[in-house]
Amino acid sequence: MKEKIDQLFLNDAQLPRISSVVTKVMQMVQNQDVAIPDLAKEISNDPGLTTEVIKLSNSAYYRAAKPIKTVQESLMTLGTKTVKDIILLTASRGILKKDLKGYQVEGEDNWIHSLTVAELSKRISEQKKLKIGSDLAFTGGLLHNIGKVILADFFPMVIMTLREELKDHSTPFSELEKKHFGYSHEEIGAKLLEKWNFPKELVHVAKFYSHPDDEKEFPDLVSTVHVAHSISITAGVGIDIAGLSVPISEKALQEIGVTDSDLQMYYTVLPEIQKHIRELIQA
Repeated sequence: MKEKIDQLFLNDAQLPRISSVVTKVMQMVQNQDVAIPDLAKEISNDPGLTTEVIKLSNSAYYRAAKPIKTVQESLMTLGTKTVKDIILLTASRGILKKDLKGYQVEGEDNWIHSLTVAELSKRISEQKKLKIGSDLAFTGGLLHNIGKVILADFFPMVIMTLREELKDHSTPFSELEKKHFGYSHEEIGAKLLEKWNFPKELVHVAKFYSHPDDEKEFPDLVSTVHVAHSISITAGVGIDIAGLSVPISEKALQEIGVTDSDLQMYYTVLPEIQKHIRELIQA
């Protein structure tokens, strides 16, 4: 099975694709001195993306003070990093909003889980005043479990076998994935983001979000997404066949300074986050 996955990534015509405009915009936004007209021009190279940016910029979720009619107005009103988030939301929706066959997660639930982890990661980053940047936390949360999409899309019957084995064993879920696929979904997600030439930080989030204790290079970012994911799953948002098998990491909590009272507060704000997400998906 591992060889089949390796072959899939070598001959990647069937893999999900991201517009080259998205990749270019992500690279441009990392430069703090990027000129807004240059960024607007690059985004406008993709008409579908341009339409979605303007549409979402006017949604209740972003609460623009006045109607936004152009990409440049969006960049000037909401800021380059927020527009980058909108672009990634647009680009990833068609990929993440898929039924995860075998994992027992419907497409809408997976999309809502991804958005919840993204929003909560952003809030944790802001509340704890982390240096990682709230936009990077948002992006990491959005894409953290994208590897499940690949395994569910291409190998649903293998996941069905894994699911049956999970009923009779207490083996960690990622170990069962590696047994049946040769890779965990975390490793597959990292391979896909590397294929898309996404920043190294996001590759590490995909690879280590469920076991942040192993992350050495970007522990604050990975820990933030791990905590947000764990809270989401514990609250029943996006729970799959793995259930609650991966407990929240004490080391991750310490890494970003999250206390018991912080955790209680994050659970308390989940209904508000869900309300914001409904405003976004209804835009």
